Amino acid sequence: MDTCIYYLRFKGPIHFGHEGIGLEEAEEYLPSDSLTSALINAFSILEGPDETAKMVDDLSGPAPSFILSSLFPYGPEREEHSRIVEAVVRPIVNPPVENRETLRKWSKDLKRLHYLHPQDFSRWIGTKPLGEGEINRMIQRSGSFAKGWWEEELRPRVAIDRESQNSSVWGQACIWFKNRETDSKGKIVCEGAGLYGLLCFSDEKWLDRLASAFKILGDSGLGGERTYGMGLFGFGGFIELPAHWKSLFESKTNRHVFLSVYYPAETEREELRNSLEAWDAVERRGFIVSGRNTMTIKRKRVRMIREGSVSRKNLTGTLVDVTPNNPEKLGITHKIYRSGLAFLLPGGGK
Repeated sequence: MDTCIYYLRFKGPIHFGHEGIGLEEAEEYLPSDSLTSALINAFSILEGPDETAKMVDDLSGPAPSFILSSLFPYGPEREEHSRIVEAVVRPIVNPPVENRETLRKWSKDLKRLHYLHPQDFSRWIGTKPLGEGEINRMIQRSGSFAKGWWEEELRPRVAIDRESQNSSVWGQACIWFKNRETDSKGKIVCEGAGLYGLLCFSDEKWLDRLASAFKILGDSGLGGERTYGMGLFGFGGFIELPAHWKSLFESKTNRHVFLSVYYPAETEREELRNSLEAWDAVERRGFIVSGRNTMTIKRKRVRMIREGSVSRKNLTGTLVDVTPNNPEKLGITHKIYRSGLAFLLPGGGK
């Protein structure tokens, strides 16, 4: 399968909900299951229910035509502001070190890192031992390169009780990404920030169709609070992988890091304990959105392996059925799925 990259430039604030918390907190990234569901809904608006059903059947099969990673931040390079650099999720395994004392000394600093600079990713999951100086430089580089890319704002909201008419003030969180800065002649002085994603595909016919779905999604919004105009973005198209990403995908290692959430296929479950080296789980839940319609009906909860988990094998994953019980009584006319397809680095979609 081939892999490409794409960048989303947001026109205003976004709200991606923090798992297990209400509107008071927001995330700066979007998990792959939410992105895939949003694209399927945009696709249904674009091509109708029959073509959407074919798309879901394709993704449900043993060899899906495309797999999406989660969306992660990108922004201006620290040393050269006119260039962009992508933040790569930190693997939850420890990096190789020359001795245990080095790991004990820097353990807390390493765990505070959410993202790695791309040049550090291969070394983190590699086997060559890193000295104390190399670990320190990695922490300094990866701990500060994303600073200033986004800001969180807490917007005041008022809730009014229906019976007593009493009001209470609460805060709704949103994320603002840094805008691009140019000089008087239009030359880029400092690049803007936003979110990037990776697409692994086996059939190029999907590229134009997915690009159209992304453009519809950009006009309707991504994430929550779209009623207030949040989540609007510009889509710049699918781009060939830059050289530093090609080197990451060509890394020779027996470790594979999830860049997506993952739900094991039935054939993978028996050996899953032996396949995963380090992992963390997250509960995925929320309301059902079907095409243009948002329902006040919650889908079934499901636990998935989260981004940054590490596998010794190149796993595939699958879609998981989260349709509520008795869907006909609830007015639901089709199955509801969440994508647990694995996007691995290196590996992509195999």
